[in-house]
Amino acid sequence: MAVATATAEGIRRVAEAIRTDGGMEAVQLRVAEQYVAQFGNLAKASTSIIVPAGVSDVAGMIAAAMKVFGSTAPAEPRR
Repeated sequence: MAVATATAEGIRRVAEAIRTDGGMEAVQLRVAEQYVAQFGNLAKASTSIIVPAGVSDVAGMIAAAMKVFGSTAPAEPRR
């Protein structure tokens, strides 16, 4: 129960931070960092490399990820 409560509080704080000025830009930066890090890990961990069609277009990848992020974001809670 303590882990679930702490997780819920952490998620609430992240959601609040995203809604502040610069929050969405911070999300975009984090998505870009994770993309580059995970792509690098994939290249190191395998003898086969899966290359996305637009590997040179990181900005396009971020835009696509943010579109998914926006379409899956929950609606504002009713008050």
